[in-house]
Amino acid sequence: SEEGMVLKFAQGWDRRRGRGGGDTPSKDSSQTTKEESGSSPHPRAHGERESVRFRTAPRGFKQPPRKPYRGDDSIDGVRIVRSDEELRSLVDESRAKGTKLFVEFGTAWCEHCKGMVPAMAALGRAHRKHTFAVADVFHTPVVSERVVYTPTFWVYDRGVKVDQLIGSDVQNLKDRAWLHLS
Repeated sequence: SEEGMVLKFAQGWDRRRGRGGGDTPSKDSSQTTKEESGSSPHPRAHGERESVRFRTAPRGFKQPPRKPYRGDDSIDGVRIVRSDEELRSLVDESRAKGTKLFVEFGTAWCEHCKGMVPAMAALGRAHRKHTFAVADVFHTPVVSERVVYTPTFWVYDRGVKVDQLIGSDVQNLKDRAWLHLS
């Protein structure tokens, strides 16, 4: 039965911890356990119940309400790309207008990627003629399939990829922008 298995496991647990619990093996007088030497094998006090790792939720427990999506992630100077089609349209727009397009590929959990967005926004505000965009690699899987490290920056000139920058060095990004926008 299930209760018998649990009881046998508990007895075995007690035996492994040196607490008795059924037929305990005999010990030499030279062997001492931690309990006999005075220090407890567990940080809890003697006689305290063993803690339960996972407890079931109480009957009246309700999950907290999900927070609604913010909706507006717009940042002045940067376009937030949400799909492969949107990124392709930006590349086509760059080709049609004859302008440059800077795209940062990153992820939502990457702290370095998030740290580069203000630098991209500053460059976007300084160079209004050109487009600066931020794309999540999970939202643009087809276009970003060759992105290995995040953040990765791609530079398009008239719809053609001409440069790539990897890493979160703000000065390096500014220098690369200066090189392409001058």
